[in-house]
Amino acid sequence: MRSRTQELTIGSFLLTLSLLTGCATQPIPGAKAKDEYFKQGIQARTNSTGRAPQLGLALAGGGTKAADFSIGVLQGLTEAGIMDRVDAVSTVSGGGYAALWYFSRLLNPLEFPQNYLSPFNQKKFAKDFFSDCIPRKYDFYDFVSKSLPENDPSSENRSSGNCPETPFTNFSSQDGFQQDEVRYQNHLRGYQDVFGLIHPFSYRETTRDKFNVGVDYALSAVFILGSTVLNVFPNLVFDWEFPISSSRRQYERGIVRTFGSTPTNCISSADCTNSYRPPGEEDFVRNKLTFGQLRQKYESGATPLWIINTTAGENRDVISAGFDPGQKPFQLTTFEFSPYGSGSGLFRYSSEPLGDLLPWQAVTASAAFLDSQQKVKPPIINPMLKFLTLDWGRSLPNPRIRWSEAVFHKFLPFPLYLFHGRSGKSDDDFVNIRLSDGGQSEDLGAYALIERKLPDMIVSDHSSDRSGRMEDICRLRDGLKQDHGDSRPLYVYFPGLADLDEVCNQNSDFGYDVFNWEHPVLLGCVTSDRGDRKCMGEFSASQEHFQRVYLIKPSLPSSKSYHNFGQALSDTAEQCRASRKSGDCTKAVQRKCSVLQAGTPYPHTTNSVSQSALDWQYETYVTCELLGFMMIDAFGKSGYNEIDLCPYAPQGSTVGMTADSSPFLLGAYRELGRYYARQIGWFFGKLNGQPVSDQLKHERYRHAISY
Repeated sequence: MRSRTQELTIGSFLLTLSLLTGCATQPIPGAKAKDEYFKQGIQARTNSTGRAPQLGLALAGGGTKAADFSIGVLQGLTEAGIMDRVDAVSTVSGGGYAALWYFSRLLNPLEFPQNYLSPFNQKKFAKDFFSDCIPRKYDFYDFVSKSLPENDPSSENRSSGNCPETPFTNFSSQDGFQQDEVRYQNHLRGYQDVFGLIHPFSYRETTRDKFNVGVDYALSAVFILGSTVLNVFPNLVFDWEFPISSSRRQYERGIVRTFGSTPTNCISSADCTNSYRPPGEEDFVRNKLTFGQLRQKYESGATPLWIINTTAGENRDVISAGFDPGQKPFQLTTFEFSPYGSGSGLFRYSSEPLGDLLPWQAVTASAAFLDSQQKVKPPIINPMLKFLTLDWGRSLPNPRIRWSEAVFHKFLPFPLYLFHGRSGKSDDDFVNIRLSDGGQSEDLGAYALIERKLPDMIVSDHSSDRSGRMEDICRLRDGLKQDHGDSRPLYVYFPGLADLDEVCNQNSDFGYDVFNWEHPVLLGCVTSDRGDRKCMGEFSASQEHFQRVYLIKPSLPSSKSYHNFGQALSDTAEQCRASRKSGDCTKAVQRKCSVLQAGTPYPHTTNSVSQSALDWQYETYVTCELLGFMMIDAFGKSGYNEIDLCPYAPQGSTVGMTADSSPFLLGAYRELGRYYARQIGWFFGKLNGQPVSDQLKHERYRHAISY
């Protein structure tokens, strides 16, 4: 009874004070109805391209692993001629790192000059920014033949062969790399550790560079300790939510340094050494890459629409911290930023971006996986995250709340502020809008594309999933079929996944074997027709909504599947199991792997021409870096999980890989994403030099999904 009386006293006190502040809410500047918001830009895009938006690309969350795989997906789609058909790119967390890298290259006139007189050249873009050599690590095992034409210093394809022997910058005037041709990928490799402080550019794996990593951790701990002291008064005694966290600044700085900056060209920099490439120029990404620029380029048909997804609106009151009410529906908490504004189901939509954030700031908010708003882990840990300043999200004033109400909240000390403006079911219940990792609401990035009703959707699902539980697919599937306000039920089907209902049951132990995967690309659909489980898309009164889904997943293919990669893995494993340095292993890898120059179109060879216009023409190559990495990783002591006895790659931990980064993991994940993305060229690529027609694309989809 005593606690109930105290609750009533606190409630009465807060009610009295809030009444003194007057009317607490106001209209949202630039408010848009949901349907009106999602339709923005369609007509302008249609006028410039001659067709309505058709194809979306979703790059899911998953930290550095997601970024590396996504960069490979972007490379594969570019080479297959698909990126110039993509109308929207929706990103979450690590997928946003890759998109930041892509759009920073595409729109920076100093890196990729474009004019209206010459069309966009996909092959040139791929060659300029994706060119990379094969690290000397694989030359140690003789996995790449020195007699390859690409290893001739005078070859025009030298940048695709073995890297120079000594400089880690891969800039060598004596070995065919005198133009610093591979600097973009070299920069990504060397700066993979987004938390690096002392030696941020390094080709040593963080798991082996224990001294420098230890120093970095020690310095980070000191900075966190200092932040914790400064944090007490403004963010614990009061709820001012000042951005004091040193670890957040370190994380954001690392993301921009690795994925946003323009790499230093060693031709013009005396600061380049054999083991060091200086940090790149960040002015463009920090100051000149704006949502306004993205809107202009989208409407002109030059670039896709970029949508950045965060999470906002999870309850942060005392009850949520002490108990676990679970996550709210993602239709409410998925808060997006786009060139046309921002908003969510809970906070509604506006033509003005919340807080005037720039794209890089929205990306880092989308990647804030440590935050006291999270509900993926038990929320009981959230007070500790806040105390230690491991609170990486952004709090922005809610435009629905008048200044008087916001000031009132700032005067409330602990614990009173925990009962005011930190939870609720409507947009005017929150004093601030807290933005954190988009993966804490809908991790695939698919929801933004579903709301825009794009007929085709490529989804790169690369968050950690060793057990094959398809958790992100299941959350999307279960959430869409629930009726939430103005959201009608939709159904997600993948005919190739047997027993998905059972796998999505939270009490089930079932999963799919991602280390014995049988799908070059997993085909499915999002439909309003509950009965269309085969994704045929037949016209009916109930078929108001139908989207074809092409899902890519980091996986190791079965040797019995259509994957050439799976067959190559099986054959080389037999020879390399005993010794990776044996002559038989070397010959097996050399025989099965290929050097595929950046920009090579799909298909890379005409040797395996399909017998029918409908028979899927799979890529028949495996790059030497990908196959070489798997031979080393699969049979190295530290390369496999001792519990399930499977390699860590390609399903390493999201947090683990972000912390334990490696230039060689980047290469392997990039090449794997590239391999899978190129398979989609069968549906969206070119036939006899012309883009595949919509009719043929639909026929191929229906033929392939019926297998």
